[in-house]
Amino acid sequence: MRDVLLDAPLFQVALALTLVVAAAALLYRIDKGNRHLPGALRAALGVVRSLTLVTLVLLLFRPVLRIEESNTAQPALIVLQDVSQSIGADNPEWGSALDNWLNALPSETGQPGAAVHVYEFGADVSPHGEEAPWSFEDPTTDLSAALDAIQGQWAGAPLGAVVVATDGRFNRGKDPESMSSRIPAPLHMIALGDTSLKQDVRILRLLHNDVAGLGNRFPLEVEISAQGFEGTSEVRLTGPETNLTQNVRFDGTGAPVTAQFLVDAARPGLQRYRISVSAIDGEDNTDNNTRTAVIDVIESRKRILLAGPAPHPDQGAWANALSGNINYEVVHKTLDDLGLTQDGPRWDAAFLFSFDAGDAQAAGAYSALREAGIPVGLIMDPLGDFDAISGLGLGFGFNVTRQGLTTDPRGSLNPAFPHFRLGDGVAAWLAEVPPLMTPFGEPNWGPAHTPLLFQRIGGINTDQPLLTVTQTAGGRGMFLLGEGSWRWRQVGYLRTGSHDLFDDLVGKLAQFLTSDPGVDRFRVEAPRILNEDQRLQFQARAYDATLTPYLGADIALQLTDSAGKAFDYRFSTAAAGGYALDAGRWPEGTYTWRANTDIGGTNFERSGIFEVRAMELERNGRPADHSTLRRVSMGAGGTTVGPLGLDALTETLTASGRFTPQQDWTERLQDVIKWKALVWLLIGLLSTEWILRRWAGTY
Repeated sequence: MRDVLLDAPLFQVALALTLVVAAAALLYRIDKGNRHLPGALRAALGVVRSLTLVTLVLLLFRPVLRIEESNTAQPALIVLQDVSQSIGADNPEWGSALDNWLNALPSETGQPGAAVHVYEFGADVSPHGEEAPWSFEDPTTDLSAALDAIQGQWAGAPLGAVVVATDGRFNRGKDPESMSSRIPAPLHMIALGDTSLKQDVRILRLLHNDVAGLGNRFPLEVEISAQGFEGTSEVRLTGPETNLTQNVRFDGTGAPVTAQFLVDAARPGLQRYRISVSAIDGEDNTDNNTRTAVIDVIESRKRILLAGPAPHPDQGAWANALSGNINYEVVHKTLDDLGLTQDGPRWDAAFLFSFDAGDAQAAGAYSALREAGIPVGLIMDPLGDFDAISGLGLGFGFNVTRQGLTTDPRGSLNPAFPHFRLGDGVAAWLAEVPPLMTPFGEPNWGPAHTPLLFQRIGGINTDQPLLTVTQTAGGRGMFLLGEGSWRWRQVGYLRTGSHDLFDDLVGKLAQFLTSDPGVDRFRVEAPRILNEDQRLQFQARAYDATLTPYLGADIALQLTDSAGKAFDYRFSTAAAGGYALDAGRWPEGTYTWRANTDIGGTNFERSGIFEVRAMELERNGRPADHSTLRRVSMGAGGTTVGPLGLDALTETLTASGRFTPQQDWTERLQDVIKWKALVWLLIGLLSTEWILRRWAGTY
């Protein structure tokens, strides 16, 4: 349906049109200059003039064309198929049975098979190709992610029903019982898998650190459960120069028992340790009797010195942040006990807290550390003597306007910071944590300082740095203009529930100070250990000879598996600067990588190794959980059927009446004054009138 809307009452429009038509008629009937024209010609000219004036007057009322259109939509049937490993183990022929059922659905308009959309889910959800075979190999099951994706993708669209085929062994994500009510359609379950309890011994959990120091001992704890068995089994741990055993006893109730081992880290690099539990008589599934632990044994840890004139809460907060990283050995000292002699301890980096350049002991400690080639980070005392800074060669000056006064800025992240990236959420976190206490005056930052954080005062971001790093021929450094960062860690925990953002900030600063600037023109960050359900992601950065970020680098990476097969990739430019590569998911195994690029005619190359460890969640021997599936379907107004009840499910879907095509109306408005055809219409009418008048010998 179409009609025209005008920006005025109808009687006003009619009055205006009457007046212009009357004016055109009078022009050609009364005007003496037109009396000599034949009557038919005068009538034709009057009509042309009337049409021109009517068109112009109507445009003055801003006409809008309203168009109403009818749309018919077929409600969709969504099918979610669990493609985890447990489905394939218990129901090897289910894929073909599901395809046969989908093909047999009534596909006429208004029937459940008229608009079928099939998805597969495991760790995440993706559409299933019409001709693609089913592959039940995903190591995890997360139904909540699938329901979330369907809810978002089909929001506002007509849904007839959602059908989920799974065994109820969910091991990732949220409880699906709390999410089923969000789906605006009945949720039906096809209950797969075996619910019977079989005699089985299985490893439930394996707890260990991912990193250990060479020559140290690290703990490894394994939790084991026995189903339908009472007796003793042997737990064996084997690995590099390791062969340990321990007997555990099961009481027949299924309660888990624990075995603990202390393992010597005898070799550097990625080391694999195999834990196995002896099988029992009549045990069908022995896949869950073994697990593998992958440990990254590092040769040495970076030694980080934290020092100050007296204990300070900032020093404690930074120590807690660094102590959580096994790659660092954190030591506390006072300024008069650094031991900086030729044969004294060697530090990889040092942080000096409450630093006062006017204090002879503090200035002497800084100079001694720099002379020893140790990178130093300074956390300044806001009430210190800033006039003495110029004598330390920091490339920084500060004119204290009023001695004893301070300002209270928060930190604002520098989006163009080139050296490393902080975690997501840092900008929001910085806006919530308390401000630092900094001196009151005018700073003068030299060109060697690269700001990581700017000062944010009263909600306004300034161009004055709060935290900077330096990278010169004399080494690397860090400069924090103020105290109170301990509150960042404490209040940040209250806001976010973890210390991760603060610890990441401090850890990245320590990593920057301890890394070798000589090899820093091409950096590649890669994981050392990841699970088979995680995506393999690389980050890279390239710098020219002046350590300015190098744009347009062509970075190639070759990935090689344990069989020697190579895979070639190219990095792409990342949105936040640098370069990124997402190589997807990889099966269990050991892989090596080699990345290279050309920067200003110089070739750079980096290499590494990583381990993809298997996920044992789908092979833990748990029976299928059909009771949970029934509760989920009942809570969402659906039913639960077994693999042999597909015909009954078809009848339920057909009889539900939810697949009747839905008709709705949409309205579109078009502004008539924007029609280009009106311009040509007016030009045509005016030109016709002028030509006829000229032809008749008048004006």
